[in-house]
Amino acid sequence: MTFTGFDPDAVALLDQLSTWDAETYGAHKAQLGAGLTKPAAALIAQVADRLDAELTVAARGSVSPLHNDLRFAGPGAPRYKDYAMMTTWEGDDKKTSPILWIRIDAHRAGFASGIGFTPEVRDRWREAVGGDAGEALAEAIGALVDRRGAEVAGDQVKKVPSPWNADHPRADLLRRTGFQIRFVDDLPDSVGAPEFADWCVDHLDALLPVHRWLVANVTRG
Repeated sequence: MTFTGFDPDAVALLDQLSTWDAETYGAHKAQLGAGLTKPAAALIAQVADRLDAELTVAARGSVSPLHNDLRFAGPGAPRYKDYAMMTTWEGDDKKTSPILWIRIDAHRAGFASGIGFTPEVRDRWREAVGGDAGEALAEAIGALVDRRGAEVAGDQVKKVPSPWNADHPRADLLRRTGFQIRFVDDLPDSVGAPEFADWCVDHLDALLPVHRWLVANVTRG
């Protein structure tokens, strides 16, 4: 598939999606599929192919469904999401691989790099972050904060895990139980045109130093 742009009218519908019931969604399903979901699949495939990394795109897994899983949701939880999410990853198993994200709502686009933690991934993360290799990650994060206004996200434990001291220069990273660095930007007018892929490549390319660090130091030890 070739990405030719999103349907701006379909993107605008994301503002309303979280308030819809199944009947309303059904009335717009074809428009959302043709103008949002299908272009999203083309976009992530094209962007991943252009980035300098060995990235995977899968028919199932790279474009998240617009509906929420309500099996364990609380009362009043929205049936549908107000955003479209696309992912590509480097590794055999998405659950334990470094991931790159594109998240689009009606007004903004978000970009992120990160990895989910299993106990094994967590231990490799701590060893790398706590050692000399962690300095390169801290520098890459600092550059993204300065240039893109990025933020680090992920749950944390209260104390720095042993054997590292509480005053370790990367104590905040050592306390993470999951890691993601992300930033947002306003949607450009090119969202409805092929050039939007170029814009996304530029934004995800800024995250590649972090992505490569995760591949080299966490998944490949």
